[in-house]
Amino acid sequence: MRWKISSKQGRQYVTVYTPIETRYLVSDVPCCFQTLEAVMMDMDGSSTDTEKLVLEAMRQMMREVLGKSDFQFAREDFPHIIGDSTTNHVKYLVQTYNLDPVRLGHYINTYYQRYHQALHDIRDGKISDILIEPMPGLKEFLTSLRQRGVKIGLVTSSLKEEADIVMPEVFKGMGLNPDYESFYDGVIAADEVGEAFLKPHPNLYIRMAEEKLNVRNRRNCFVVEDSTAGIIAARVAGFAVAAVPHPGTRDHNLELANLGMMNRGLPEILERNLFLEQ
Repeated sequence: MRWKISSKQGRQYVTVYTPIETRYLVSDVPCCFQTLEAVMMDMDGSSTDTEKLVLEAMRQMMREVLGKSDFQFAREDFPHIIGDSTTNHVKYLVQTYNLDPVRLGHYINTYYQRYHQALHDIRDGKISDILIEPMPGLKEFLTSLRQRGVKIGLVTSSLKEEADIVMPEVFKGMGLNPDYESFYDGVIAADEVGEAFLKPHPNLYIRMAEEKLNVRNRRNCFVVEDSTAGIIAARVAGFAVAAVPHPGTRDHNLELANLGMMNRGLPEILERNLFLEQ
């Protein structure tokens, strides 16, 4: 496990074990929606539905290394193979399924081969199945923020190369210009911080807010996330979080999402009129 949530004397703490063991106090940071400056959004599972693509690549990797063509993940596996870095996903599988830890690099490479081949096939039009889609309500949510003059940041633990294939497909699916970077006020991916500083480490959100969005007050910004690792990263970085659980992350522990769980997804954030609350 890469994190531990604990309570002491009415306060919540999160211990993050990457890159070194660090214990954070989770402060109760509200969000002042009437002076909202920015919203930071996770990519996989919050903005885009790529979980079936990720899970299929991971499943193919496991079928190959185990030699079992009918391999399927157990339900309890999902919180540990969605929402964190690929390395941590595979480390979990190595431990859980008694794989050879010496071959960790080989397993990771096998996964990426399957995943990148699928991405390239999608880009080149070789896959007719729709494996990458915008999350329901994404277009309305983004355009609502844009109309209010709110800055929008895209934050992902995926590589920039992956985002550059995934996000144009998402924007085409919404009928928007596939040049997604021209829409966002900031984009940050795994390449900029390194493996050790990916979610649940807060680095991605801190850098996005401070270096790319120039957020003046953290109370004037909130985060949209769908995974335990992402919610922890945002909360320990000092931001309020709205949880938008994806079907693949509904078994995650989302208790630290202090703006609540949006069971109906992004549309619920708009339906609750969060932007008009104190």
